[in-house]
Amino acid sequence: MTRFRRSQVFAAYGFLLLSPLLLIGTHRSGLVDLSREQETKAKGFRDLASGGYLIRKDNRLPAFPFINDLTILPTRNVSSRPWQFNSSAPQPPYKLILTDFGWNHFNQTHGLSFGRSLRSRELVHGMVDHPYFDATIHWSQIVDGTHILDPNTRYYIFMDVETCFESNYPIYMDPVDGFAANADRVGGRTFSKANAEPCYSILDCDYLYKTLETVHKHPNMMLVSYYCRGWGPTAKFRKELVKTNQLSLVAASMSTDEFNPHVDQGLPPGRLNAVELGASEIEAINSCGDRPYLVTFVGEFRAGPREALLYNMSNGHDAIFLSTRDFHNQFPSITYSEMLKKSVYGAAPRGDNLFSYRFTEVLSAGAIPVVYSDGWVLPFHDALIKWNETCAIIIPEANVYQTETILRGIPKEERCRRQRNCLDIYQKYFASPQGTVRGIIDALELIQKGDELLVKQQ
Repeated sequence: MTRFRRSQVFAAYGFLLLSPLLLIGTHRSGLVDLSREQETKAKGFRDLASGGYLIRKDNRLPAFPFINDLTILPTRNVSSRPWQFNSSAPQPPYKLILTDFGWNHFNQTHGLSFGRSLRSRELVHGMVDHPYFDATIHWSQIVDGTHILDPNTRYYIFMDVETCFESNYPIYMDPVDGFAANADRVGGRTFSKANAEPCYSILDCDYLYKTLETVHKHPNMMLVSYYCRGWGPTAKFRKELVKTNQLSLVAASMSTDEFNPHVDQGLPPGRLNAVELGASEIEAINSCGDRPYLVTFVGEFRAGPREALLYNMSNGHDAIFLSTRDFHNQFPSITYSEMLKKSVYGAAPRGDNLFSYRFTEVLSAGAIPVVYSDGWVLPFHDALIKWNETCAIIIPEANVYQTETILRGIPKEERCRRQRNCLDIYQKYFASPQGTVRGIIDALELIQKGDELLVKQQ
């Protein structure tokens, strides 16, 4: 599995400055363009860290006058938004808005003083690429009342401050400081310590409470806030401090005891070791082709179900559960990614946290994830994906020893249906940050429609 050293990351992210849109200092005039050779060298890491999207290189200011953070701009594949500048054009049913007190502050010397993780960079880029992102609405003008919102439009608000603290993405297990190793340095952005950021503790995030004050003045508005730390927010946050349905907390490792089931969602684990499928491999999934391995897992012992998987479950034939060292010794000519592509199911047990990067890795290989993580709020919302019905196999941790029996008892037709669904879900919502943001908003729209239906029925 691919791992990167801190020096490799800093060097690779330096290459991201190849776009003349990106700042090399704190001034908009400090632009740079690198050679084709440097661009080629940067491509591999840029694809990993940004989901493979391309940075738009022209026509930025006329089309996007209120994206103050010039290190985050829409990409070439963003569809036209004529409704932003033509009031007579059909308006979208909802819009996405970015606040402007942090990264997106009009004074970019100030904005660049706010730290940001590479995961947050991905998610913000996915948000501004959304076809209904409105760059002409300045959040500060909503706050002071100079911008009047359309009462017939729904507004999803995203904050421009770090709330997605993740120390293992895309650099996994950095030996010195995972937060620093995975910090966004593009444009000369500063980073000191994660716990020095204003929203390191969601309980003390004044920007969140400040944003909610404005959100609560508009019934057609909802705040979407990420939470990426190992274990989710304390139950106190959602059950006592912030009960509102106008906040959708999207968390990577949230427990069912810690969330608002009406609007909160799980955040997909990042594409840490995504597997690339060829056309013939995708066709084999769609045509219900066979794979030689029933279920596989390669990793290290950490907690709970992993111990049972690693030391008691392998049958030496088509159910392979091995430590990383044992896997390399027993299968020296194949990588784990290659084995996953030959597996029907891939185990995704929790480790130190409820979530596991294995979940996304298994999906990317066209396999069905087998989840052992009691109480984990899986990615997105049930309104969008009912995982246990459509794709994943969820096994209580106490039943880990029944894994092989459970999987062999699933009929081939059901397995094929789930495998196709899993691949479709990955391609739509996991394969890029644009897809992830689209999934979050699609879920909220489905929740909204369900609420409207209930009101009509009453």
